[in-house]
Amino acid sequence: MSTQLQLTTAEERLAAQLPDGALLEALRSRGLPNRRVEEWKWSDLRAALKEARQPSAAYDYTAADDEPLLAALGGYEIVIANGAVRGPAGLPVSIRVQMKDPAPRLIPDAPLASLATSARTLDIGIEESLEAPLFIRHLSQGQGAHADRVKIHVAPGVKVTLIETHRLTGAPFVNSLTDLVIGKGAKVTRVILQPAADEAVSVGTSMISIGEDAELHQLTLAGGAAFSRHETHVDYAGTGRARLDGLYRLSGARHNDLTSHVTHGVPGAVTRQLVKGITEDRARGVFQGKFLVERDGQQTDAQMAHHALVLSGASTVYAKPELEIYADDVECAHGNTVGALDAEALFYLRQRGLDEAAAQRLLIDAFSAEVLDELENTQLRDAFTGFFSEGGMS
Repeated sequence: MSTQLQLTTAEERLAAQLPDGALLEALRSRGLPNRRVEEWKWSDLRAALKEARQPSAAYDYTAADDEPLLAALGGYEIVIANGAVRGPAGLPVSIRVQMKDPAPRLIPDAPLASLATSARTLDIGIEESLEAPLFIRHLSQGQGAHADRVKIHVAPGVKVTLIETHRLTGAPFVNSLTDLVIGKGAKVTRVILQPAADEAVSVGTSMISIGEDAELHQLTLAGGAAFSRHETHVDYAGTGRARLDGLYRLSGARHNDLTSHVTHGVPGAVTRQLVKGITEDRARGVFQGKFLVERDGQQTDAQMAHHALVLSGASTVYAKPELEIYADDVECAHGNTVGALDAEALFYLRQRGLDEAAAQRLLIDAFSAEVLDELENTQLRDAFTGFFSEGGMS
């Protein structure tokens, strides 16, 4: 039997909600992830959750909760409010939706995803290509705690755009798990949006399987929170392609962690990752990216880059790009830079009549554009570029 540690009141509350089994035993023996865990050393969830939380109350939905991006882009929506699914309406018959009972299990190297398996699962099947985006809107408010789990199956050959929003009001603790299974030859564009939330504690985990000849382009836009972490695990079930991009803009005392782990266990898969960040005030940004190339992952082509702008001496960025390679016929590389705005470029813009704030905005927009420009759909690219540059992340 594993040694049990002294749980915090928050951990005791979580443990009380779990059935007997491996998941409960893991929580009692390890607690929540903390700075002593290598993958969480810059994101101490145990310290962020100092007090126990009651389960979240029912969400008080008002017209102010309507999604402006949905109005701008059109599309279909499914709303998850404080962990509860609001009955979806107006979906085409090609989108199959059903609720499934919890199936708690321990997921290796994904402790928060493991805890989220104790929630009921919203199971979504997308059987045909969609011309308009499917919005999956996560709304959270109050001071309580809740988890939600979504499983999305994209049928072979289907082309779809998924827009996943996480809007947080108040100081909730939210734990979200998304399982995404992409069928053979399918093409998925997925945008994850989390605007800034000063008091919330939020962890989102994505477990993604990419089928033969399938493509994924995922873009995460993060404004941070009191504590926020977006964790992505990708596994290739066949020779597919993935882009895993990210852009974070942090101010105040907000924290954001973008962590990803990509396993290349089959030949010929291609991964591209570009993550950029801007921090100011006392904000704290974290990037951890790992490409694991197993022995069978010959002819893997994987490139990773992280670049950050630090706008104040009190803000910090921690980065750990990592390659672990066991195959001998691969093309893999990673890079990382952290610096300030170019003083000469600022001076040049000031000489041409821009005030300092306008000059900084222009340089930040240019820095961010490389990530946003990877979106192939012009309407989508324009919407999220405008949202980012016009302060939508703050």
